[in-house]
Amino acid sequence: MKSKKMNRLANETSAYLLQHATNPVDWHPWGKEALAQARRENKPIFLSIGYSACHWCHVMERESFEDSETAEILKNYFISIKVDREERPDLDHIYMSAVQALTQRGGWPLTVFLTPDLKPFYGGTYFPPSDRMGLPSFKKVLLGIANAWKSRPQEIRASAEELTQALIQMSELGTRNEGSTEKLQPLDPFQLTQDAFQKMIPRIDFKFGGLGNSPKFFHSMEWRLCLRFWKKTQDPQALAALETTLGQWSRGGIYDHLGGGFHRYSTDKRWFVPHFEKMLYDNALVTQLYLEAFQATQKVQYAKTARETLDYVLRQMTHSQGGYFSTEDADSEGIEGKFYVWSLSEVESILDKETAQLFCEAYGITKHGNWEENNILHLPTELSQFCQNKNIELAWLEDSLEKAKRKLLDQRNHRIAPNRDEKIIVSWNGLMIEAMAFSFQVLGDTNYLESAQRAAHFILDYLQQTEEGHLHHSFQEGRAQFNALLDDYACFANGLLSLFESDFNSLWISQAEKLLKLMLREFWDESQNTFFYTPKTHEALILRPKEFQDGALPSASGMAITALARLGKLTGNPLYLEHAEKALKSHRDFLQQAPMACGQMLLALELIGPGSKEIIIIPEKSDETVETALDYLRSTFYPNKIIALKTEENAHLALFKNRTSLNGTTTLYICENQTCLTPITDVELLKGLLSG
Repeated sequence: MKSKKMNRLANETSAYLLQHATNPVDWHPWGKEALAQARRENKPIFLSIGYSACHWCHVMERESFEDSETAEILKNYFISIKVDREERPDLDHIYMSAVQALTQRGGWPLTVFLTPDLKPFYGGTYFPPSDRMGLPSFKKVLLGIANAWKSRPQEIRASAEELTQALIQMSELGTRNEGSTEKLQPLDPFQLTQDAFQKMIPRIDFKFGGLGNSPKFFHSMEWRLCLRFWKKTQDPQALAALETTLGQWSRGGIYDHLGGGFHRYSTDKRWFVPHFEKMLYDNALVTQLYLEAFQATQKVQYAKTARETLDYVLRQMTHSQGGYFSTEDADSEGIEGKFYVWSLSEVESILDKETAQLFCEAYGITKHGNWEENNILHLPTELSQFCQNKNIELAWLEDSLEKAKRKLLDQRNHRIAPNRDEKIIVSWNGLMIEAMAFSFQVLGDTNYLESAQRAAHFILDYLQQTEEGHLHHSFQEGRAQFNALLDDYACFANGLLSLFESDFNSLWISQAEKLLKLMLREFWDESQNTFFYTPKTHEALILRPKEFQDGALPSASGMAITALARLGKLTGNPLYLEHAEKALKSHRDFLQQAPMACGQMLLALELIGPGSKEIIIIPEKSDETVETALDYLRSTFYPNKIIALKTEENAHLALFKNRTSLNGTTTLYICENQTCLTPITDVELLKGLLSG
């Protein structure tokens, strides 16, 4: 069999780009060579952005990019550039915004046409090989654009310039520039959180959980705000909405009932049929939400779901030296979801007859299948209700199902698994480090702490560019590359600060401080008191974007403000808190108009608002108060707090200056915005102070 000719992408490390390395398309990676050729030949750029686990990216590749006729059209009329959105989120941000402005929708594969000076003038997402679904064929689009570029290039350039100016204005939409932020009144975190919840209510699906109809995404930041609103008000509607959502997630097909972990989103309103890819960031964010819900309700099912998700990450998504991989594919053997679905006969061949019948009833497995002639595992009925219906004991049922799941998982492990993208992205690793560290705090499992520590060392060892702390964005195939962006610094710093609150090692404080000082130097917009998404030293693009709205991930600006607030409280350095407050005030109008779009910023605002606490523990070796206090603080839902325990190793930190134990007894300092109450030695008094 004749081997396929390799194109320029064969020299890349990205799993996504390598998937296209044998296409007949004359692909270029994004870089000076391709951009110079477009200007030299005066050809428009066809920019295709996707990622390795993207199902519709695979579809468009098979249908169009493997087609020699399509490849010839692209070669004759365009400079074709392929970009991995996980490697270059800066490009994805800019050109996704352009397509959303043009079409009112977005997604991947992202298909954008640019002038030779990189300004967008036409775009979309997936285009089929022939006219269908109300979409023109991809070839028709290509030939139409080629003809337009030839016949009316000035009109296209003018349109592209107009769109680019609109994008620049949109990037400033979330900031106010009406003079100094110091003159503005403080923001009210409770009022804004309440406003966010009131805006959530019309979108909450109280029957099936989640927000909106379909498709449904997790929206973890909004649900974390919902939980905080409930904590302050005890509003039963808020808790009911959250618990319905968490229950539907963990019982639905969106959850991998055998291997643990969540798929990317649900295609239906019941959380039944997922888009089967798994993203590292989703599992980090959802885990934190389940753990907070466990703290708030003490319902063990939430802790169980968090454990299974984290164990999946340890087992499947962790580099041998500690970093976390980015994604697992939706497809295996070219078929979406094939790895995860089951037939009745398969289950019956693995389990004994009685167990198979019980398992199939519990997990909704039928002879004819519940999805495309196969079965997606899900729990249509809560197990407690299932037990009542069957008149069986819950403990016995759970034990039987767990044993059955282990057998099925062992069998599934012999299937051809979906591809795994082993790219290690700093920002996503920061989110998972934070989730692992928080899981140690809540669950007490040192495996999670050790994993977070190893991942942090991996980033520090392999992705630091300079001694000053400049970071690369990603690592793959032994190569660290690309400039780190705002969310890389912010998310990693937050992960390091969570590690400090877990093991109290001052290394994490010093590294976080180095990162955040550099972040303020490289990303801070002095004129607007907010953050750019790209550093000063970044390559020139058509605009320098800002990211202040949450998407599937928390906004980069929101995470930066959160990290500054935490570091300011842990170090007592007012510089960090001042920048956090300035940035929040800069986004004041947008926070008030669209609080649901800024969940992470509101979480940061709550951290520096009234009621936020710094709890400093000065221990004595012979006293058991330390463990009692930590157990209480970590097992109970008090979200807006910072905890620091003095040790011999970290005693030099400014946080512990002039704070000593009283009468040889472990002493707790309860402070609010650096002002402390009288120190106490009684954990019961601590409980009363926090509750009151």
